[in-house]
Amino acid sequence: MRLGEVFGNFEQHLRELSGSGGTIIGYVYPHAPLELIFAHGITPSLVWTNPSVQGGFEASLQTFSCSLTRNLFGQRSNGGLPFLSGLLFPSNTCDSLHNVSDVWRRRFPEDKVFRLSYPAARPSDDSVRFLAEELRILSHCLKDVYGRPLSSDALSAAASLVNDFRDAAQILYSCRVVDPSLVSYSEAARVVRQFLAIPSADAVDQISKSANTASQILEERGQLTVAKSLRKELLSGALGDIRIDVESSIPRILVAGGMVEPIVVASLFKGSEKIGGEVVVLDLLSFGFKTVFTPPVDLEGDPFVAISRSILGAPSEPTQEGLPGRLEFLKGVLSRLSIDGLVVCEQSFCDPDQFEAPSLVKSASEVNVPSVRLPTDPELSDRNRLEGRIQSFLETLEGGAR
Repeated sequence: MRLGEVFGNFEQHLRELSGSGGTIIGYVYPHAPLELIFAHGITPSLVWTNPSVQGGFEASLQTFSCSLTRNLFGQRSNGGLPFLSGLLFPSNTCDSLHNVSDVWRRRFPEDKVFRLSYPAARPSDDSVRFLAEELRILSHCLKDVYGRPLSSDALSAAASLVNDFRDAAQILYSCRVVDPSLVSYSEAARVVRQFLAIPSADAVDQISKSANTASQILEERGQLTVAKSLRKELLSGALGDIRIDVESSIPRILVAGGMVEPIVVASLFKGSEKIGGEVVVLDLLSFGFKTVFTPPVDLEGDPFVAISRSILGAPSEPTQEGLPGRLEFLKGVLSRLSIDGLVVCEQSFCDPDQFEAPSLVKSASEVNVPSVRLPTDPELSDRNRLEGRIQSFLETLEGGAR
């Protein structure tokens, strides 16, 4: 299935939900309080970029706006996103996302635009309290705008749904590291993205089926214990003594980066992936690994504190001071999980991506892992060159693959 068809299916389901009276809030930043939005009787949906929309010349946006925000703004300018009842933007994460929400309010005053401020410090008691208060403010705003107070029952049901999603997705991710041929990266990216676009029990069931099948195969081989141990260490954000040694004629690739869609990365690798799509072993992208491995919400006590603690427990996100920790974690993954090459994806005109990419490449070189950088935009305007760069990179690795 092509990229446009995948997102087209998501949009069709959201249109049907909206047409039947459902209220949908789109969120831009992956670390959104899904449980809180659900608790107000609203469906959260991670918005996606549209490759057919050219947003690069939108006059309302500043020159430093990244390609992601330009594409989203271009969609709205062209009459897109009609199924959304509102949009949630982050603040204190990057200038582009913060400022585009201001411009959005001015350009489209009829839209309901919300903003959630994240702490700029590493997780601590102070940062947890700060985000908890911001979540409380957001909750009051949702109640005032939609007339729907927070429901404890809905919050409990939402926490259970999201936790089930993360449990299944974490198992799937971990099993793929042991043997990526169990489930293609394209399929893993698709089922995870489906839940983020349209969170539902059906979406969780799809992920669970893939995860259960992969687990059963590894159990028959006596490798399931390794996958379970790996899952715990990935969730903790620090690899301990675990080491996975793999002998393979096919290169094992790790993909890293920021605000880049795993499903888009999968489409770029489609022409190069081998049997079962096993080239990409793991991604460390914001819309993939960093979303999936967010810790579960424990609703004991203040629910706003619980949700805050969960969000801030995501691997090196959403703080702005975690680069040293991210680099150490990256080197551990590269050296302990039999990774042959690193692909660094960069969202065009995204300052955080551009600033971090050289450090990622340097860290890979320190553990003798070759790397390549892929500057992408939502329209994949340079797709042929990107696919050529991927193919050339894989060819240089094939001779040294395990």
